[in-house]
Amino acid sequence: MTECRGDTRVKIISFINFKGGAGKTTALSVIASALLARGRTVALFESDENAPLGTWRNHARRSGTWDEACAIFPAGDVDIFARSAEAAEKAGYEFALVDTHGGGSELNSTVVASSCLTIIPTAITSYDVNASVTTAEFIVDLIDREELGEAVIVALLVTKLPHTLNKSREADLASIQDFPLFQTMLRDRDALTGMLRSGLLHLTLEKRRAESSIGATHFQSAMREAEKLVDEVLEVVEG
Repeated sequence: MTECRGDTRVKIISFINFKGGAGKTTALSVIASALLARGRTVALFESDENAPLGTWRNHARRSGTWDEACAIFPAGDVDIFARSAEAAEKAGYEFALVDTHGGGSELNSTVVASSCLTIIPTAITSYDVNASVTTAEFIVDLIDREELGEAVIVALLVTKLPHTLNKSREADLASIQDFPLFQTMLRDRDALTGMLRSGLLHLTLEKRRAESSIGATHFQSAMREAEKLVDEVLEVVEG
C-alpha cells in the first residue's frame, strides 16, 4: 500500500461495502478504539440510516465505556456531510471515521472522494468476496472518473476470520491477494462481535480488568489485533 497524500486537515477514513453484514461498523469501531487508546482525536460520521454508531454510543454510555471526547456527527446527505467535515476540522479532530450506508450513491461517492483512506471490510465467503470486489471496482471507477489519482487509497480488510479455514475459505482468501490488503485481519471473536453492545474496546478491556473478569483475556487479544491494524492504518495516512 502507498501513503495518503494531503495536508494537515482532518483525515477522513471511510468504511464501505455494498453488502450488509460485512463488518463495516465493527471495523470502524475497532480502529476508533485503538486510535482513542493512543490519545488521538477521533470524530465519527453517521451516514447509515439505521444509526448503528448512535446505538453503540448509547449502549457504551450505560456501561461506562464511552469516551465523550469522541463525537458523532450526522452525515445523512452530501450537504450534511460537508458541514460535518467542516465542523470536525474546525474542532481540531485528527481523524473522521465515516460509516457509510449500503450500495452506491452520490453520498458514498462524495465520502470516498473526500477520504484519505477507504477501507472495504470483507468476510471470507464467496458471496462476501464478490460483493467486496464489486465495491472496489466502483471505487476505482470513481477515482478514475474524478481524476483523484493517489489522493484516495483503497484497501480490503478481512473481517470475521475463522480460526481455522476450510479449503473453500482458503480459496476465497487467496482470491483477494492481488488487491491492496491489510496484513492484519480481524478474527471472528466474541469481543468484537459484541463490541457494539459493550462499548469502546480499550475502555471495555480496562473495565474487565478492574472487575478481574475472566473475559478480559479475550478483550486483550482483540485489543492487540486492533493495535496492529492501527499501526498499518497510520502508516498509510501519516507515513
